[in-house]
Amino acid sequence: MSLLEERYRHWLRLLPASYRAEREEEMVSVFLEGSPGVSDADGPRPRWSEIASVVALAVRVRLGGAGHTAPRFLAWGETVRLAALLGVGLQAFLGALAVTSTLRAYGVIGEAAPLLAQAAGPPGSPERLAAILGGLAGALWFAPLAALLAGRPRAARALALLALVPELPGLVQVFLTAFPGPAPVGLLPPLVTVLALWAGFHRDARPVRRPLWLLLPPLAAGAALVALYEAVASPTTAAWIWPWLDDPGLASGLILGAGVAYACVHVYAPARRTPSWPLALAILALPVLCVRLAGLNHGADLADETSRIITLGMFGQAALLLAFAAWSAVLGVRTLPAAPARSRGGPAGG
Repeated sequence: MSLLEERYRHWLRLLPASYRAEREEEMVSVFLEGSPGVSDADGPRPRWSEIASVVALAVRVRLGGAGHTAPRFLAWGETVRLAALLGVGLQAFLGALAVTSTLRAYGVIGEAAPLLAQAAGPPGSPERLAAILGGLAGALWFAPLAALLAGRPRAARALALLALVPELPGLVQVFLTAFPGPAPVGLLPPLVTVLALWAGFHRDARPVRRPLWLLLPPLAAGAALVALYEAVASPTTAAWIWPWLDDPGLASGLILGAGVAYACVHVYAPARRTPSWPLALAILALPVLCVRLAGLNHGADLADETSRIITLGMFGQAALLLAFAAWSAVLGVRTLPAAPARSRGGPAGG
């Protein structure tokens, strides 16, 4: 075996063993035909384009694409697509909340909130303009959600990238800061959502149309939550409520609520059990957990009882998310179909 062939086979190990058993020799032959006359003395390596094609193929195969329709891979594909759909819906809900809060702060809806407006910066300043645009940018997440519901995943993938554009300054900060704070870590949930969207809705995935009225719940919930926040936000509000009113707290509540709903289905409706829901919720819970943990050491003043209760509530919320993610992952993996076996000699794998 030549050095180049050995390195090609090394990268092909990214593919499931059952897929390699059928096509590895053919793929190696095609790769080697594209690099004739290369000797080991030259230290040959696969081209980056070839490596990228193998990585993309491995993702597609493991998510039920490329003609490899093993039940386990189809289940993983459904899981990632569900995580993408739920993640986009969650981002749309948080976006609706941000838009509604911005409009209320400047009196476009209801009475103006001068203190909120002043916190963004002086009138006419670049800081205030950036704050307004940042708040309104949350509406961009409704575009990929609408595209997914309409059965247009390619458009949804492009529109999700557009929705990430307002987050570019935070992404730059991640690369420039050795110890990123809670703001850059807060990009993890939308980034995981976009990755799931691009990976799950590959070219072999079958588009599914859903009713467009599903756009309304995130919008209505975001608007209703602003009104609820104004109703409960007062000096007399119990301190334990506050950790559930910021973005990671709201996301935690929604994910945990969905987990409780699925647990009821799992217990009382065995025929409707699926690995997709618990695994998708675990995928979404982990980045939210990271955001919650990143905020624990920033701006925390434990000198007074209220701050201690809020911090304790955040720790409790993180513990709940961690336990839920572990439980969901174990439940989902146990429900997955068996891994496909190799079609000829060799151990099974995948």
